[in-house]
Amino acid sequence: MQRILLALIATVLNLGIAAETVDNCLAGQLASRIGDHSITALDVSGHIDARDFRFIADSLRQLSTLDLRQAVVDAYHGTTLFANVSDYAANTVPCQSLASMQELQSLWLPRTVTHLGEGCLAGCPKLNDLVLPWRLTHIGDYALSGCERLVELGVPQSLTHIGDGALMGCTALERIAMLEPNAEDTVTVTPSPLHIGTRAFANCQSLTMVSLGTMWHDVDAEAFAETGLKQLNLGDQSLLTELPDWSLSNTSLTSLTLPNSLQRLGEGSLMNVEGIAQLTLPAQVSYIGSYAMAYTTGLKQLNSQPTRVPALGDSVWYGIDQSKVLLKVDAGSLTDYRNAAQWCNFMTSNPLRGDVNGDGRVDIIDINILINIMLGRDQAEKYDGRAYINDDQVVDIIDINAEINIMLARLRALRQAAEEAARLKARGQQTAAQTSAATPSSLRMR
Repeated sequence: MQRILLALIATVLNLGIAAETVDNCLAGQLASRIGDHSITALDVSGHIDARDFRFIADSLRQLSTLDLRQAVVDAYHGTTLFANVSDYAANTVPCQSLASMQELQSLWLPRTVTHLGEGCLAGCPKLNDLVLPWRLTHIGDYALSGCERLVELGVPQSLTHIGDGALMGCTALERIAMLEPNAEDTVTVTPSPLHIGTRAFANCQSLTMVSLGTMWHDVDAEAFAETGLKQLNLGDQSLLTELPDWSLSNTSLTSLTLPNSLQRLGEGSLMNVEGIAQLTLPAQVSYIGSYAMAYTTGLKQLNSQPTRVPALGDSVWYGIDQSKVLLKVDAGSLTDYRNAAQWCNFMTSNPLRGDVNGDGRVDIIDINILINIMLGRDQAEKYDGRAYINDDQVVDIIDINAEINIMLARLRALRQAAEEAARLKARGQQTAAQTSAATPSSLRMR
């Protein structure tokens, strides 16, 4: 028991020694204020510059918690410290400065920082708690790439640039969103157009939610490739005119809303997106790049709003059976679409709604099929989307009720048509009799 108590006391003492607070630091002087390089937690206020980041990177390799909220990053010009650079701007986390900090888990950056330098936090394998400052405008190229345990990230509304590969390979990242300022933030920010760089989020396999405002201006190639995105609504992105090359390729999307401002879909932009069953192309789309929707094998319906048939690259729908995909267009443009290369391969006649088995009728057989699907005795996939009467991709009692209503409505329509035909026939016979009676017998046909 005594040995256990001594071990606990030693642990407490060690924990006390492991944390360090440095107040009123002067730029370049952090090394002189810390004697124990084995500390695991550090809180700094005052001024720091690239020399202090160099000291942290070289000497404080056991840090798991770093709080720089009360620190200010000053400019530094002099010795080359990181990446063959000798000029380091103020309010910037220097390039590669905290990269590969193996034990770093929690980091609060200085409140006045506006830029994260290239690769400044790349490859920190345990970083899972990162607080970005409200004034931040730029996340540099590869700044946070390979931070494998980062699960969520809140970014300020001041952000205008997410660099190439900025969060690439953050495989645990599930959510990234713009946040409202908290009580400690006194800066008023007006949202500005946002640029998202090449492969900025590529290979973020767990990423399912992206909420980065409504002012995406430029999105570069492969920005969201190989992510776990399931739903993406770009309907409010009125500045976005192009879906870039390979930007959403190999994702898990099942729902995608494109903005009305969109004019082009880049090469391979939706390649291998197998989960989308229905897609609407906005009216301003004029070009779709090569392989843009290749292997979108779940596609059942494509709504193309442009009245002028968009030009196409090579093999836009390579790998899918277009004859089983319904193309819906404006009636006045239907002939042009039917005569255009690649477009002509789609099914352009609307199937009879409710005709589940495709025999041209809506009857009790179709209702029985829906019941069997709902009970698990049949598969909806066998019927090329016709089983989803209300287009929600689920067969349930709502579809059966809708099917019954369709059948009854068609029966009523047929009965009314038959009654109208009978009336017309009777009226015709009456008119013929009256005409015959009024015609002189000498003129009647014998």
